[in-house]
Amino acid sequence: MPAKIQRIYTDGACSGNPGPGGWGTLICFEDGEAHELGGGERQTTNNRMEMQAAIAGLEFLISTGQTTPVSLYTDSEYVLKGITQWIKGWKKRGWVNSAKKPVLNRDLWEILDTLTIQVNQQLERPLEWLYVRGHTGDPGNERCDAIARAFAAGRAIKLLEQV
Repeated sequence: MPAKIQRIYTDGACSGNPGPGGWGTLICFEDGEAHELGGGERQTTNNRMEMQAAIAGLEFLISTGQTTPVSLYTDSEYVLKGITQWIKGWKKRGWVNSAKKPVLNRDLWEILDTLTIQVNQQLERPLEWLYVRGHTGDPGNERCDAIARAFAAGRAIKLLEQV
């Protein structure tokens, strides 16, 4: 049986905003092993890349069928507050924000919302969303940043894969 996921780290990067962007996700297992995911887009925004990293982490978690609790770390207050606080109001108001304007990135918010609901049904306890300040030396956050920046710049980067 594969090791259980303990933590998921996510980060996004964009060169110009909008501009070329990348995202990185680090899956940390209880046995100390890791699995990394990453990708990029030629024309995007930093917020979209932050969201894409979280989406990838949740999709991976769902694919494992794991039921034990997991924490997801993001350095994006936009993602953290959006999924844990703002989304309830957006949905209630028909995807209009408090300024009565259409919610930006609705397509990704809907995906992230659906995945979060699925994860929370799968896990014994709801997913714990945690904020980690970026660029402060947290190894998980720093690795995700390196992956995201490499994809944003179109540079090759070796990703760890769990075997």
